[in-house]
Amino acid sequence: MRLEFPQGRARNPAPSPPLERHAIGRQSAAAASIGRPRRVGGHSNPLFLLVPRRARPAFPDLPLAGGAASPRGRVAVAEPRGGGGQKMSGSEAADAKKLVRSASGLRMVPELRAARSPFGLDEPPWVPDKECPRCMQCDTKFDFITRKHHCRRCGKCFCDKCCSKKVPLPRMCFVDPVRQCAECALISQKETEFYDKQLKVLMNGASFFVTLGTSDKSELMVCRLSNNQRYLVLDGNSHYEIEIVQISTVQILTEGFTPGGGNTRAIGMILQYKVPGSEELTQMKFTASEDYTSNKKLSASWLAAMHKATKLLYESRDQ
Repeated sequence: MRLEFPQGRARNPAPSPPLERHAIGRQSAAAASIGRPRRVGGHSNPLFLLVPRRARPAFPDLPLAGGAASPRGRVAVAEPRGGGGQKMSGSEAADAKKLVRSASGLRMVPELRAARSPFGLDEPPWVPDKECPRCMQCDTKFDFITRKHHCRRCGKCFCDKCCSKKVPLPRMCFVDPVRQCAECALISQKETEFYDKQLKVLMNGASFFVTLGTSDKSELMVCRLSNNQRYLVLDGNSHYEIEIVQISTVQILTEGFTPGGGNTRAIGMILQYKVPGSEELTQMKFTASEDYTSNKKLSASWLAAMHKATKLLYESRDQ
């Protein structure tokens, strides 16, 4: 069979222009040169040289505390100098806390109930909405306009006018100021002074002559409240840690009247407490040092703060 082409149309494609042929040839040459370095002046082209990677030095795993090897990516912890660490006393041990959300707000509370502050209060149950159709202060009826609010301290129902103040409430471990009725807000404001000032005085401590039981001998000791507020720590030649919840009675000793019938001055206290495992009461007498005037003032401030702390302690027990 014979094929015929129309006149004027070439059987083969037109040849490429010289410039295009030159470009195609250059690409082919470049592709052929991949994988083998070209020699330029006796040296290989650095663009095509494969440089071997240096081997990283092998570092041994750092030992964890106790001698165990640590896995890669984990931070190694070194032991303190001098061997094994000493066990912290109950007065200095840090108690883990957790943030919880309740209907009243955010609270930062200890994970263990036994680790809570002896001065704290439990969050009260709220009066059910069905049982309080009216404000428990002004007797205003609740409706769509007059809203109902619960006091975070007592749990009772009030209208907005009778429960509008937001006051700090550290005794219940609230993070932010919370809504309280007028009566509870006044009490909480007075307690704020204890947490802001007097609690720091108790933790800083003061010097007293301490007499144990019926002994005639006294020992000069520094008395302070522990950081976790759960122990009364006495440091001197002897060392005592009295658990606050075991304190039974506190009697503040005073002397004289100031001219004009003013307040008396605190000079000491008698403390009675129970030793764990015993039903008998142990007594301690604290007498302020008479050496320096500054020490007497510091001791008087510490005793006043301890008197306030005792009131809060009794309130927590009666809750």
